[in-house]
Amino acid sequence: MQILWYILGSINVIMWGFGLLLVQQIKKITILQKYDPPALIEPPLVSVIVAARNEQKAIERCVDSLMAQSYGKLEVIVVNDRSTDDTGNCLARLQFRHPSLRIITIEHLPEGWLGKNHALYQGTLAAKGEWILYTDADILFAPQTLEKSIAYSIEHQLDHLTLIPAFTGSHLVSKWYSTFIFLSASAFGMLWKTKDPKAKNSLGVGAFNLLKRSVYEQIGTHQAFAMHTTDDAKLGELVKRHGFKQEVVYGRDLVEVWNYYESTTQLIRSVEKNVFTFPNAIGVTISCTLTMIYPFFGLFIGHTGPRILCAIAVLCILLMYAIYSTYAKSRFWYGLFHPYVAFLLILGALRGASVSSRGGMTWRGTVYSREQLNRK
Repeated sequence: MQILWYILGSINVIMWGFGLLLVQQIKKITILQKYDPPALIEPPLVSVIVAARNEQKAIERCVDSLMAQSYGKLEVIVVNDRSTDDTGNCLARLQFRHPSLRIITIEHLPEGWLGKNHALYQGTLAAKGEWILYTDADILFAPQTLEKSIAYSIEHQLDHLTLIPAFTGSHLVSKWYSTFIFLSASAFGMLWKTKDPKAKNSLGVGAFNLLKRSVYEQIGTHQAFAMHTTDDAKLGELVKRHGFKQEVVYGRDLVEVWNYYESTTQLIRSVEKNVFTFPNAIGVTISCTLTMIYPFFGLFIGHTGPRILCAIAVLCILLMYAIYSTYAKSRFWYGLFHPYVAFLLILGALRGASVSSRGGMTWRGTVYSREQLNRK
């Protein structure tokens, strides 16, 4: 039995040691806040499209921050997607404060669409901009965000720019989870390679997906991934697959997500929507248990040798979080809750497979059948 613990400990040392080497490469990813934008002679019109469903708590802060942008040539379009709370009245107040705000109201969801994908598509049909920014209703923008983003995109001849936001708010579990997700993407996903045309690495972040409208149309619009649950990442994947120029940058101090999830239950449900089969859920359970939970618990069980290996693996994990925190405005000590994040991933995966086996998934108040989701 001890041989198995030695093997498992060694695997973790190799995996997280390699991760520690990779995370040191994220210095190649630009921190956009440090970029000094040149004045543009002919700044293009940017259409900002916000999909909002039951966003009464956040939509006013989001739109107010967009209307306060230093970049002058923009239009803001909010798509009220079948909201049943006070979102409609919030938008009416916003339009009174900002007469240029455009509001589209959706009453019914057509067959073959996820709600958010359909809302963003409808917003794009109404947009006039040469560039389009897709964002979420719970995002806060610093005044120079668009000015820096557009200037950076033009200077570097980009077709698609996506920002990794900072995660703020009072819900700590959301911060631990989001840090793990984007730390893993940055390191193991080698996001510094997204700007390499020869590399397949890609990313799209729902908080900030900025791309040329012509590129959006060439990749097939949202119609190409109408039922895809991770629409933001899929958009980034299609942009790269079609040979367009893409880059990922850190958006700390420019773009903030206020409480990524309002509760742990909501966080778990977000994992549910991405896992639909028990084989996938079992795979998530095994990998999270052996590579995220075991190293921490292995510090206190078994013989000295495996415990030392676990200690090395845990040290590598904590150093990864510490290095990442200097780029993404997270906290170095979030790594202490690495195994708790694994537990949430396991729970969400198992629940997702269980719910799917009973016929479908519920996301933001809309029920989607398993048959619909399988079409993606």
